[in-house]
Amino acid sequence: MLNQYTAITTKIRGMHGKLLSTEDYIEISHLDSIEAFLAYLQRKPGYSEVLKDVDKTKIYRSYLEGLLNSSIYEDFNKLFHFANFKQRDFLKIYGITYEITVLKKILRRAFDISEIYEEVSYEYLQYLSRHSHLDFEALKSVNTLEGFKEALQGSMYYQPIKLLDTVEEPSLFDYETALDTFAFTTIWQEKNKILGKKEQAIFEEIYGTKLDLLNIIFIYRYKKYYDLPAEQISTLLIPVNYRLRQPEVSALLSAENMDGFWRVLETTKYGRYVENIENGVQLENLYDTLMEDIIHNNAKKDPYSIASIYNYLHDKEEEVEMLTTLLEAIHYDRGPREIQRIIGVKE
Repeated sequence: MLNQYTAITTKIRGMHGKLLSTEDYIEISHLDSIEAFLAYLQRKPGYSEVLKDVDKTKIYRSYLEGLLNSSIYEDFNKLFHFANFKQRDFLKIYGITYEITVLKKILRRAFDISEIYEEVSYEYLQYLSRHSHLDFEALKSVNTLEGFKEALQGSMYYQPIKLLDTVEEPSLFDYETALDTFAFTTIWQEKNKILGKKEQAIFEEIYGTKLDLLNIIFIYRYKKYYDLPAEQISTLLIPVNYRLRQPEVSALLSAENMDGFWRVLETTKYGRYVENIENGVQLENLYDTLMEDIIHNNAKKDPYSIASIYNYLHDKEEEVEMLTTLLEAIHYDRGPREIQRIIGVKE
C-alpha cells in the first residue's frame, strides 16, 4: 500500500503545510474590515489562487464565503490529479457530500424560505463540476421545486427526490433528509466496492462512528425538542449501524424520558464517552472531539492509506468553517478578544 500512496501522501504533506496556524487566526481576529480579511488571505498560499481575481465591487460576505468553499474544491481537485484510479474512486464517493451541500442550498431557494436561504456562489462551482455528474448549468437557474427535480434527471439524486412525490405536501426538511440519507447510505455501501479489507476497516471506523454519533444526536433532538414518537423518529435515522447496534437504537427510541435516554446510551459502546454529558451542546461537542481524534489517529497510524486523504480534507473543511466564522465576526464588528473566544484561541 505504501508505494500506491507515495505520490499523494507527499502531496498531502505539502498541502498540510499551507494550512493556517493558530497565530494566523489570532492575527485575523485583529483585522477590522472584510477588505483587510481578503487582503490577508490573498497572501496565503492556500487561498491566493481562488482569491486572486476577486471583483472588488463584490466584496460582501456571501460572495467571499463561496470563494472560501471553492478553496476546498480546488484542493480536492489537486488530490484527484495526484490520485491513482482506486484513490479517485474514493474521492468520488467522498465528493458526494459536497454535491449534497450545493443541492440543499438550491433547494432552499426553490422553497423560497428567505430566513435560511443561502446564495449559491457560482464562482466556485467550476471547481466542484470538474468531477461531478450534476448539471450545474441547469441547476443555476432553478427557482422552483419542479425545476429542481427536472435538473436532477439523469443523476443518482433524482430517484430519492422523486420518491417524495408519494408524500402529501413534503417539506424542505423532508427533501433535505432524503438527500442526506441517500448520501450517507450510498457512501457506506460504495466503500465495499472500492476499498480493500484494511482500508475498509479504516473507513468504517471513521465513517461508521460519524453515522452512529449523528443518529444519537438525531434521537436526542427529536425526543428533547420535538417530542416525536419512536416510530416517527426511526424513519428519520440513517439506516446504518456500526458500533451502535439496532437493539440499542430501539432502546434509545423507546426511552420514556431523557434520563432514560442517557441511561441507555451509557450501556452502549459510546457509554464511556458520555458519563459526564448532560445536554445536547455537550453531545455535539463530543461528536466534534471524537471525530477529530479518530480521523487524526488513523492518519497518524496509517499515513499511506485513505486515512491521510480523509484527514486532509477534514482539516481543510474545518479551516474554512473557522474562516467563515471569523468573516462573520469581523462583519459584525466583534473585537479581537470576543472573536478569539468565539473560535477558541488565545493570544
